[in-house]
Amino acid sequence: MVSIGALARLAGTTARAFRHYHEVGLLPEPRRRPNGYRDYDLGDAVRLLRIRRLTGLGLSLPEVAAALGQTAAADAAGLREVLQALDGELARQEDAIRARRRELAGLLARNGDPAAPRR
Repeated sequence: MVSIGALARLAGTTARAFRHYHEVGLLPEPRRRPNGYRDYDLGDAVRLLRIRRLTGLGLSLPEVAAALGQTAAADAAGLREVLQALDGELARQEDAIRARRRELAGLLARNGDPAAPRR
């Protein structure tokens, strides 16, 4: 069993963020020690690391909640669906960035003058 602070440090987050995950339902409340402190186990650590990984990929907390679901089957199906949607969005952003870079390269070739004729 481990404390909230130790687990937060392990996951690269803060105890405050951890508490927020409890408030929004991403992490279930763990059992408490006799002194009232939360007591986390390996399952909590795994779930926290999944949350951190998904938020690191750019998912919002509601998307993370949908992706993780409540059961193993829902977990796998929901996660796959959310990750596919994220991949599609990143592909659209990548296409937009490439188009902007081509336009920028054209401007640079004309010495930055947008009114200069294209070659």
